[in-house]
Amino acid sequence: MAGSAAALAIAGGAVLGLAGPASAHNYMVASTPKVDGTLTSLPDRFEITTNDKLLDIGGTDSGFAYRIVGPDGKYYENGCLDVDGPSMTTKAALGESGKYTVEWQIISADGHTVSDEYSFTWKAPAGSTPAKGAAKPPVCATSGGSGNGASASADTTTGTASGDTDSAASDAIWIGAGGIVLVGVVVAVLLLLRRRPAPAADDTDED
Repeated sequence: MAGSAAALAIAGGAVLGLAGPASAHNYMVASTPKVDGTLTSLPDRFEITTNDKLLDIGGTDSGFAYRIVGPDGKYYENGCLDVDGPSMTTKAALGESGKYTVEWQIISADGHTVSDEYSFTWKAPAGSTPAKGAAKPPVCATSGGSGNGASASADTTTGTASGDTDSAASDAIWIGAGGIVLVGVVVAVLLLLRRRPAPAADDTDED
């Protein structure tokens, strides 16, 4: 029975180990500007850094987006972005002082789309000329590579959750496979216990 319990524990751990990686998505660990922070000077670049390398197939930035929306509802990013390791950056010329929103979308290391947003406050320095902004998200002027200014997919969800419907199916496959392994181990242990020979009778008891 002790052996059966050990086998069950090992098999259960295997199932959990299979299911764990399937649900691991990138999440933001740092940003410029900071979440709910205040800017008093325009940074050289706006940046989002995640906990793992981003999946940028072919260096096309396909599936990535970085938007900066002003208090007037206009867009102030230039539409170009750069993906490098765990980080994504863009440049922007901000408008009037006020509360701005950063909207971002990435392709996580596991291939799933992740999107979210956060706010920051812009206090323009004296003498600065505010940018006019754009009514629609700008598209990078360069072709290929960075700057596709892709819009966020309607199928994605916010935060670390993935909106890819294939994710749930693949997770179910992994968990199902783990369940089969668990059942197989239990059956094997039970068969071994049944086949074990009975202990020899004690001669003293017979007398």
